[in-house]
Amino acid sequence: MTEEDILLLNNLKANTQQLFQQFNQLEEEIKQLNDKVLSLKLEIEKLEEEKSEMSRKNEQMKIATVLLSGVDENRVAKQKINKLVREIDKCIALLNK
Repeated sequence: MTEEDILLLNNLKANTQQLFQQFNQLEEEIKQLNDKVLSLKLEIEKLEEEKSEMSRKNEQMKIATVLLSGVDENRVAKQKINKLVREIDKCIALLNK
């Protein structure tokens, strides 16, 4: 093996080692990003549940306001109550599946 061949081989080894180091760094970065994505997905699910709960509470407050107002809006109140009952029936049907 000539001196030039040895230099080329050493250069190749150095480049290979550098590529492996970059590969390992990128793998670690990907792992961290995947962890962050999972964390953000869990946070989104939590916020969607909170939003859903707030919507239910808002609907309940609207019904309570109508019922407490004493105005002839009993028809509206009955419609909202019937809507809630239908939603509950749907939930029960899903649970029974």
